[in-house]
Amino acid sequence: MRAIIYARLSPTPRGEESKGGNLTQQVELSQALCDRNGWTVVEVITEKDSSASKFRVVEGRKVSARGEGWRRVVELVRTGTADVVVARHYDRLYRTTRDLVELVDLAEETGVHLAAAQAQGVLDLATPSGRLAACIGAAVAENETEMRVERQVLGHQRRRESGRPFWSTRPFGFERDGTHREEEAEALRQAYRDVLAGVSLWSIAKVWNARELLSPHGKEWRSSNLRGVLLKPRNAGIQTYSQWVEKPDGRRVRVTEEIGTGNWEPIVSEGMFRALVRYLSDPERNTGGGGKRKALLSGVVRCSKCQAVVTQGWSRKDAAGERYRIYTCSGGRCITCPADPLDSYVVRQVISRAAEWNQAPAADAADEEREAELLAEEVATSERRTALAEMFAVGDIDASTMRAGIGRCDADLGKIRTELADLATKRVRVDLGDVEYLWEELDYEDPDRIDYVRTVVMQVCERVELLPRGRGVRGFKSDHCRITFRNP
Repeated sequence: MRAIIYARLSPTPRGEESKGGNLTQQVELSQALCDRNGWTVVEVITEKDSSASKFRVVEGRKVSARGEGWRRVVELVRTGTADVVVARHYDRLYRTTRDLVELVDLAEETGVHLAAAQAQGVLDLATPSGRLAACIGAAVAENETEMRVERQVLGHQRRRESGRPFWSTRPFGFERDGTHREEEAEALRQAYRDVLAGVSLWSIAKVWNARELLSPHGKEWRSSNLRGVLLKPRNAGIQTYSQWVEKPDGRRVRVTEEIGTGNWEPIVSEGMFRALVRYLSDPERNTGGGGKRKALLSGVVRCSKCQAVVTQGWSRKDAAGERYRIYTCSGGRCITCPADPLDSYVVRQVISRAAEWNQAPAADAADEEREAELLAEEVATSERRTALAEMFAVGDIDASTMRAGIGRCDADLGKIRTELADLATKRVRVDLGDVEYLWEELDYEDPDRIDYVRTVVMQVCERVELLPRGRGVRGFKSDHCRITFRNP
């Protein structure tokens, strides 16, 4: 008889050791069975991360979601290349009764047999006794899968109720037990402040890489993976629950929801986290390309005529053939201005406010009191939302009442979280440091310092406007720029 050896590994959680050696063991056991029976092995097919208990929808019906390897087995059997399919155990070939129906159809069509190295006898699915044995095996395997899922669901429920951390791998900023890894935690706190102050994700990633502050998997940071870490609710001590949900079209998507407060110490406040989520989710936020900014005030200064932002450009060549940088209105070139003197003027004005800015308190007692009230309101509203779902589950209220109540709760939660974000954004401020050394700190001509200088300008200045210079006026004067400072 001609045999196909099939070996399969189910998907394993990330972080577990590779089980590639297990595939080799499966093949060796199957080969030994073939040798004992004098079967000729025509092909050995192996595949990893392939589940025999999941399905996908094809043309409106569910079919096995196993990989290319299994489809290759079926193709070889249908073309008459093999008489028997050999595996370590029958559960490598099927784990559900649905799978078994496909195999029975295949056996009736081709006469193929099944054999397992760790089971006695060869299954002939064309006979009643063979089908009975296969059905019993499929039912046992299916029950085992369902029981395992049930145990996992109960385990997740206990973890949710306890509030303790459950992380398959160590998250950035934390240890596995929920305590902080202080160097990473402090970097995260600073990153939240920097992003809300206007520093780009690319710049923060560059600093972290220079400090060799890598991800828990040893990878360097980019804007994309840094953004993902900053958006993790666990940083604010918020517990989440994720599960796979199957859509009507058969697609499975991962849905994550917040389920309460964890029992680990947060790295940042919830208000700070909400503020950052809102900021990074803003569709109008400028996220264009990483790298060095070309101009300090491009996108910061506005035209006093049309309120459009100004961008960097270049002047026409003068009589000596020289060109210099200019700022020009992006709304229709209403106003232009030499760039270097405007940069210098704005930075000088910021430095003149440094002493006053540094003396101001960074936090407001009334704001802190309001934040505590909002957090208490958020907990109460979340509990009310949960209670509505429980009342519906036991039949105390109908579905329309539950939906209406949950809708009101969600609206209230949205308002609460928006106000929390506003309070956190209000408290984010940069420390300008020693005024004596500010010229060195605010070196806007250094490409690596531009992001920091822009952050300082945006913190101290509420609005910077470029005014018309008048007909025939060349150069730059202080009355060509109007700055509205923030209250420190």
